[in-house]
Amino acid sequence: MIIRKSIWVKCPLQRSFDAFCSEMANWWPGGFAGKDAKPQLELRVGGRFFEKRGDGSEYDIGRVTAYDPPSLVAFSWRGPSWDADTQVEVRFSPEKGGTRIELEHSGWENGTKPREFRNNYESGWDFVLGEYAKAANA
Repeated sequence: MIIRKSIWVKCPLQRSFDAFCSEMANWWPGGFAGKDAKPQLELRVGGRFFEKRGDGSEYDIGRVTAYDPPSLVAFSWRGPSWDADTQVEVRFSPEKGGTRIELEHSGWENGTKPREFRNNYESGWDFVLGEYAKAANA
């Protein structure tokens, strides 16, 4: 039940990693809290993965579970109505003058609600990574 996605971007490894982790609020499409919600990662193990809304309120999505710049970031992920966390792992590696990004989203079997939403994320990650690629390649 793991979702696996892989894309290549034409920019160096460090830039690719920074665009994903540090600049997420600039490229991530609207979030759980609406289009004005901006996701952010606190860049350390145990740091929050959260959305900040236009009114200043915040919604916690998960926690950073691995952070090894510029090759790996991982975080837990829980939708607002979910009864269990899932896990997202993103790896970055140099490839042919750019960077290969490999994403795995697992843990769908951990609860009833994640199982119900899994198929939405199969196509949703394609869209999210497309937006990321535009930003990283800019």
